[in-house]
Amino acid sequence: MKLSNINIKKVILLAVTPLLMTCGVIAQSEGYQKALAHIITMPRNESISALNTYLNLNCKNYPQKHKKLLSIFEEMLSEPTWDYHNEELFRVLVEHASTAYCLNDNERLRPKAMLDVVHKNAPGQVANDINYETSDGSQNRLNEISTPYTLIFFNDPECFSCSKVKDRLDTCTILKNMVCDSMLTVIGIYPYNNLEEWKLEPMPEYIINGWDYEQKIEEEQTYDLMTMPLFYLLDRDKRVILKNEASLNSVLRVLTRLKGRDYNDIEEILDDTWAWGVSPNILKIVHEED
Repeated sequence: MKLSNINIKKVILLAVTPLLMTCGVIAQSEGYQKALAHIITMPRNESISALNTYLNLNCKNYPQKHKKLLSIFEEMLSEPTWDYHNEELFRVLVEHASTAYCLNDNERLRPKAMLDVVHKNAPGQVANDINYETSDGSQNRLNEISTPYTLIFFNDPECFSCSKVKDRLDTCTILKNMVCDSMLTVIGIYPYNNLEEWKLEPMPEYIINGWDYEQKIEEEQTYDLMTMPLFYLLDRDKRVILKNEASLNSVLRVLTRLKGRDYNDIEEILDDTWAWGVSPNILKIVHEED
């Protein structure tokens, strides 16, 4: 899908406006945030194209400030707890930075090293399998789950935020109903090795309580867990819909969109759920700007 003329003009304007403002760091940073908010709220393919356009224009016209822009965007797009978090756009950013001609060889080294991280379990790709053990000692595999959707809840019993999210999960009727209707499997995965704490920590009854007994997540980095808790949402074929998502609200918005709909392939799912994963705070920024 190509960008419309209107969106192309908006992206170009947003790309240069922050750099034409008074040269204050705060003003520049706020300009970048507003530009990224507009990009995120475009349809998926337009959004990806728009970010590429934005980055290439900035690299060409403002090479001295491009490293600063990349640093700001990296934090905003990669941090799971931020409203701006978006794994597909983060991948675009890293791929751009790894080859950007306005950066020197040393400045491109770090993004090149990050390519493996952004490509691993990326949206649209098949997630790495997980062999897990439940509290009763039975051993199973992620790939054996047959429901249309699978929600992985990476958690740690020693994590306070995980306990708070578990409390919300315990009363989450959307998830419970989808599990009851055999549309969804929710599986908690504990990736570390403090088994005593794991066995003592309760999990909502409708959630499978699993432990990565092979310790591949921690030792082989089969999943890069930036924080806890984190959610991964997969389709029937274990292809990733949401990656490294810290917001249960975002997960629920996307699942609400998926419920009762038929899709031909993962790209159709990603296109259709894109807007539903956007934080209302981002939509508010764009609405105020428009």
